[in-house]
Amino acid sequence: MTDSGSRAGISWRAYQEGTSGAVCPLTDLGDYVVHHDPFVFFNDITRANDAHAPSCVAHVRPYAELQASLNDDTAARYNFITPSVCDDMHTDCAPLNDRVKQGDTWLSTELPKLLVSRAYANNGAIFITWDEGKPGDGPIGMIVLSPKAKGGGYQNTIHYTHSSTLRTIEEIFGVTPMLGDAANATDLSDLFASFP
Repeated sequence: MTDSGSRAGISWRAYQEGTSGAVCPLTDLGDYVVHHDPFVFFNDITRANDAHAPSCVAHVRPYAELQASLNDDTAARYNFITPSVCDDMHTDCAPLNDRVKQGDTWLSTELPKLLVSRAYANNGAIFITWDEGKPGDGPIGMIVLSPKAKGGGYQNTIHYTHSSTLRTIEEIFGVTPMLGDAANATDLSDLFASFP
């Protein structure tokens, strides 16, 4: 998505909680876990694991920088946010020692900041998704927030995959051709009153 989006003029950033921004975060450090940061696994971004790769340092930024970019309208059009391992519902951490409460607390603090931003108000979309559910093809939770979403707690029984999310993002931005499994995936258009 980053290559095809960039070619289409779509700016992007990956905001990772727990990173410094001084280098490309290629290894676990503190509460930052590299396997939750998909962007550092692409050689065109990291120049084959170069911690000083210009594209990585420019695009994979500390989560702490997101608020300033929202406030001064310099946020990228596509932003990928990853909470730290203590805030992503994977690990029990002090002081709550309850991974679900930690994630809920993080979202209750951080989500309102996104919802009042001009980027969101201007027909933005926020996809809150988990990276895995039960083993196999178990359900994975997702919440979609957007001025264009159906809202009202709308639910459906359509089977979606992570490729569905990718396809939807590609459709929103008009990026073609569809990447990998996204070409055949069902998009998330049923969740929106107006799409794209």
